[in-house]
Amino acid sequence: MICDIILFLLIFAILVYVSHSLAKEINTVSTKLKEIASSNKKDINLNKKLIVTSEDELADLSLAFNQTQAFTRNNIKQIRANQSMLMERERLASLGQLIGGIAHNLKTPIMSISGAAEALDDLAKEYDSSIDDPEVNSKDHHDIAKDMESWVSKIRSYTEYMSDIITAVKGQAVTLSEVDNVSFDVEELIKRVDILMKHELKNAIIYLNVSLKVPEKLKLHGDINSLVQVINNMISNSIQSYNGKTEQNIDLIVEQKDANLIISVKDYGCGLPEKVKDKLFNEMITTKGKNGTGLGLYMSYSTIKAHFNGNITFESEEGKGTTFHIIIPLD
Repeated sequence: MICDIILFLLIFAILVYVSHSLAKEINTVSTKLKEIASSNKKDINLNKKLIVTSEDELADLSLAFNQTQAFTRNNIKQIRANQSMLMERERLASLGQLIGGIAHNLKTPIMSISGAAEALDDLAKEYDSSIDDPEVNSKDHHDIAKDMESWVSKIRSYTEYMSDIITAVKGQAVTLSEVDNVSFDVEELIKRVDILMKHELKNAIIYLNVSLKVPEKLKLHGDINSLVQVINNMISNSIQSYNGKTEQNIDLIVEQKDANLIISVKDYGCGLPEKVKDKLFNEMITTKGKNGTGLGLYMSYSTIKAHFNGNITFESEEGKGTTFHIIIPLD
């Protein structure tokens, strides 16, 4: 009996020791995990490791965790590098589009100004030769002056148009960190979209139909350049949806519903596949095949959320087209 009691006490002591040691190791691992996790429980410090204090299963768990930390850290570095590369590719693609638009939009007014300058030169020569001509009366002088004024007025309108182009392009060329939160109206917004998309639409032989159901002078507040970029990206997607088919239409509709401004871009192209719809705003997924990076709509959604406290929704049916709605709360 005494031997049984002694054996029981010995086993009990061993169990207590083992359980205490195990609890201590578990508590150590738990404490270190809490240190690794940040206070807001959203970010993890991937540079910290668990300390291995034994050679049992908990040690194996700690080593496995440390290996997972290193693997995750390397993956995040690779993801960030790939993201930078994709963003640079998207930036260069946008820059190429801007350069093409600049060349196209400036060519017409420059040629017009050149033509006006030649006309003014001819009128100046005509006026100079008429000074000593007795057959030229005061009415003839006034007619020449009137023609000169007409050409000067045209030159002024051409230069104003060029100024608008430069303003629009300058706005789109700024970096993402240079956010310009100002008041602007719907008229200015549509004018910039038209200037920057005219070249791409003309090349694709696609027609943009603008329908304003709100006053042109309706005021908005925010970064106009970011909003122009979002709308232009959607129009570009709509052009791509026709897969090279020409003589097609894209509708740009601006209307007000309750306390929101709704900007809709509607096409009648190929529509979005079901596998794309569920991931459209949650992942960097592209609808342009090898020609797309997937950043456009992903960043557009983030831009409207961040800069306008708004939202983007869409409706799409394969073979019938897609409509994107940019929803912006009005102040």
